[in-house]
Amino acid sequence: YFSISSAKYSKRILASRYVQFLLNMRYLFITLTFLLTNYLKAQETTKGLILPDEGFDVCCYYIPNSGLTIFNQPKGTVAGKLILGEADNNKEIYSAKIQIDGKKEDFGYPNFEMVGYEIMAMTFQDARSNFVQLQNGYWLDVDELTSKQLKLTSWMAYTIEKDTEWYANDPGLNLRENPSTDSKILATLKGDLWGIRPTNQTNGNWCKVKVIQYRKHPCSGEDNLIISTQTGWVKLISDEQTSNVWNYGKGC
Repeated sequence: YFSISSAKYSKRILASRYVQFLLNMRYLFITLTFLLTNYLKAQETTKGLILPDEGFDVCCYYIPNSGLTIFNQPKGTVAGKLILGEADNNKEIYSAKIQIDGKKEDFGYPNFEMVGYEIMAMTFQDARSNFVQLQNGYWLDVDELTSKQLKLTSWMAYTIEKDTEWYANDPGLNLRENPSTDSKILATLKGDLWGIRPTNQTNGNWCKVKVIQYRKHPCSGEDNLIISTQTGWVKLISDEQTSNVWNYGKGC
């Protein structure tokens, strides 16, 4: 009788421990899911550019020929339509309009960033509920953008991927040994005599870069322009998720 009771008691203990194990695993799963969800939300692109994806074929404003619907707020009422301007003699388009209640108004800077020689891409300042907000306050549906071969690109990705030399916004950027404001300052980059070439190595808003210090800008056409070359880290993206660098959109 004693051995049978002991066996039943042991089974109950094991069952209780197993239930507790399942409860602990469930709690761990919920915690990890919560942390992962918040991490992914933090990684979402909330500011950046709207660039062409594969299959997009419009020059020189990255807006589809069919236009884009604009909204007053995310998932709100339709406010009007964003359309291209008229083509020139070369069948190229260098303007855009917003059409609201049959009336058209210019849609220009600061809603655009020059991403090539007289090639303009829209920029967005916020992203919510699968909508992005333009600089003028109107919203675009991300699903419509995707269906028309346009994609969202963060300022970090754009700056790294664009094959050009960048320069620090005023009042300048500190080139540091490591990606931290506590790290040693190697140089302070100001003006267009400090050329910045980002690498693919990033840490949060920081990016490892190659920096060239010039005697005169390369567009001067002179020889022996390089004073020094070094590598380090700069805070490429601000805390507000905007770019801390600029470039000559039209080159020299």
